[in-house]
Amino acid sequence: MLRVTVAVLAALLAAATLVVPGSAQSAGWSPGPDAAGDNTYTGFIDLPAANATVAPGGFTVAGWFVDTSADGWAGADDVQVWVGTMDGGGRLLFKPNFAQNRPDVATALGNGFYASSGFFGVVQPAALSAGPQTLSVYVHTPGKGWWFKQVGVNVSPTAAANPTPAPPGPTVSGGGPPIVVIEKPKDSETVLTNADYEIDGYAVDKNAGKFQGVAGTGIDRVSLYIGDRDNGGVFLGDADLGFSDVIPEGLYGSQFASAGWRLVFHPTQFHANTYLMYAYAHSVVTGKEDVVTRYFAIREHLP
Repeated sequence: MLRVTVAVLAALLAAATLVVPGSAQSAGWSPGPDAAGDNTYTGFIDLPAANATVAPGGFTVAGWFVDTSADGWAGADDVQVWVGTMDGGGRLLFKPNFAQNRPDVATALGNGFYASSGFFGVVQPAALSAGPQTLSVYVHTPGKGWWFKQVGVNVSPTAAANPTPAPPGPTVSGGGPPIVVIEKPKDSETVLTNADYEIDGYAVDKNAGKFQGVAGTGIDRVSLYIGDRDNGGVFLGDADLGFSDVIPEGLYGSQFASAGWRLVFHPTQFHANTYLMYAYAHSVVTGKEDVVTRYFAIREHLP
């Protein structure tokens, strides 16, 4: 798959119009599942352009999002790209990188915290069938649930695939990997099959600037697997980020008060056995990952 430099991605995004709150283009964030409260959102899907002709795979979805009521960050703790809608028979295409560096947004909106408002990712080959399709970018905020914005595209097998962008924003060469910790389950804990189970932890990059990563943690992704990811492990999902956690705050300072991550785990999908779970954390500061493991057991709940 092709890759382009940060400069090329910046040029692509610069070709799109940065829209300030209150304009016609920045409107249109609609309530999704579990949405609540007032629409205090602004943002834009820069790529693809509305009604663009795209290849069945290999094209970029990129843009930015800000919850103007968020204090100290851009407001999003999860972003997903769907074809169709979550509650209307749609299908999840991928989870883009988010909390990415968009200094143009911070400048335009007059708030330095909004520099971490960007999102980007790539629709994989063969993910879409030919013809008109509606892409939905869903953004989740801790207090207001899922909201979404849509863009229509025409999928054509004869269209050229767009190059895959490299992650935007500067990285620190030679920096160490991030820190990732699993808090739940505890080592050798038994998880029963009678209910969903919330896996918890925290992840930080101690060298993060206050605008880097989700809530200034330097982290943009924590991925969980049963078994080693590179040796056939089962993907459980990408954790939700930005949760309050007093442990990293106490260890690394107040900047990391929201370094917690969470994932709802469905133990009924696995047989009763002992498993080794892997948690991979990705830093936007260095581009590096680190991984931590945890043994735990799944046992059938007997009434």
